[in-house]
Amino acid sequence: MSDSVPLRPVASRGFCLVLSAPSGTGKTTVGELLTAGDSTIVRSVSMTTRTKRPNEEDGVDYHFVGTDEFKAKIRQGAFLEWAEVYDGVLYGTPREAVERVIRSGDVALLVIDVQGGRAVKAIFPEAVLVFLVPPSLDSLSTRLKRRGLETDEEIQKRLSKARTEMKYLPAYDYGVENDEGKQQSTVDAIRGIIAAERRRISRWEPQ
Repeated sequence: MSDSVPLRPVASRGFCLVLSAPSGTGKTTVGELLTAGDSTIVRSVSMTTRTKRPNEEDGVDYHFVGTDEFKAKIRQGAFLEWAEVYDGVLYGTPREAVERVIRSGDVALLVIDVQGGRAVKAIFPEAVLVFLVPPSLDSLSTRLKRRGLETDEEIQKRLSKARTEMKYLPAYDYGVENDEGKQQSTVDAIRGIIAAERRRISRWEPQ
């Protein structure tokens, strides 16, 4: 390495930050808090075939599309990752938008499940994977019931999947506990991870 071409962290390369967690653990809220007031963290808006909820906005929370359109995009190779999650519902991460954020030197935040996280890591080995851990499955069950969005049967399905997802924790780079009512502590911990990752020498650009 030439002494005349120093490496400086102020011009670090962008990267993907994958945020995964069992449903109901609060990953959507944490993702929103991470991007609030920090223009260098850009949340990727996933595409889905599920029905839009009353409090959601198309293009902001998700890109809501029909199954035929979603499958056409799969054939076109438009997704970084995609998966069938519950009862035929499809979710996917548009690839071009994520690559654009990384090229700009910013952090592309992907709030996706563990299957998607592993797929992203395979494509972008430098991606940083963070798993939000609930204090316990009992607390997760309480959260899901309090939301009132699903039947008891659907909640049991989610809890069963949560047990399976927790087994993938060793595949992630970091684990952060997200206790209800303490989201800011969770956000602060993840911001610390981002700050450390931006200082990895392998991400520095010559100036």
